[in-house]
Amino acid sequence: MAACRPAKAWDSLHRRDDWIVLIENGRVSMRSIVGTQRRRFMSVLFLVLALPLTQPSAETKYNDWELWSAAANAVLPAKRGATGPFRMNVALGVAAAPEFLGSDTLETKPLPLLDVNYAGTLFLSTQQGVGWNAWRKRTLRAGPRITFDFGREAADSPVLDGLPDIEFGTEIGLFFESFVASWRFKGDIRQEVGGGHGGLLLNGEVAWGNRWGKDVSLILGARATYMDETYAESYFSVSSANSASSLAIYEAVGGFRDINGYAQFVYDISQSLYVATELRGTLLLQQAADSPITESDAFVTGSVMVGYRF
Repeated sequence: MAACRPAKAWDSLHRRDDWIVLIENGRVSMRSIVGTQRRRFMSVLFLVLALPLTQPSAETKYNDWELWSAAANAVLPAKRGATGPFRMNVALGVAAAPEFLGSDTLETKPLPLLDVNYAGTLFLSTQQGVGWNAWRKRTLRAGPRITFDFGREAADSPVLDGLPDIEFGTEIGLFFESFVASWRFKGDIRQEVGGGHGGLLLNGEVAWGNRWGKDVSLILGARATYMDETYAESYFSVSSANSASSLAIYEAVGGFRDINGYAQFVYDISQSLYVATELRGTLLLQQAADSPITESDAFVTGSVMVGYRF
């Protein structure tokens, strides 16, 4: 298959008029849900929502659905079909990822994707969070959104024995996404306000995209995450108050948490049905890597998802 010209790679991947967009564009295709389509949609929706409840007891609390399911939202169909104001993308899959951030043990984790968009403006998604495309142009979108942090439990691993649990958290913040020729640039800021880690994160990402023939797309990207001192203390510090822990005392401060690079492949089986895969390598940086909680400062995650667009 011949690749499309690099100068037009993102144009074919994110052109709104053709409904081919990049991850987190917030605009997805949905046919009117009536009759059989309605029953089919409700069945898929039930499976997506029920999946987290079927996780085995050995499943740890650590989840990063935003990253691991990103490939399923990477490329959307070129043709609209008969649509209303609502558009949807649903998928199921599995990821191989660490037990907790910094663990040297990988486990399988289920990946549900439910991505709903209203009129290209409001979105609700297990991958993107809940947000509003307040500024929306052909090559730029930005606005506020709410995301979630699953936290961490001491029971997740013997390494964490004696450490306090980090509760499920709600994060509020701002995001942007911009396209320049074959390149996409993304960034966001998020502050936890719901009783979780209590910290602030900054994320920046750059990616290059290309279309291989009409059915296969390739996306290569890199991402960096900065954490403030509160986040670092929650996830990587070990204080003298943690007397039940056998770990050495460590005081983490704010700094870059990690950098990672990824490759995503999306194969369109039909206009609606697709398979999305991703391979991502992550390197924890000094403040995270030097923590006695961290068993491995470098790890690889992988995911595969099968999805359907309405």
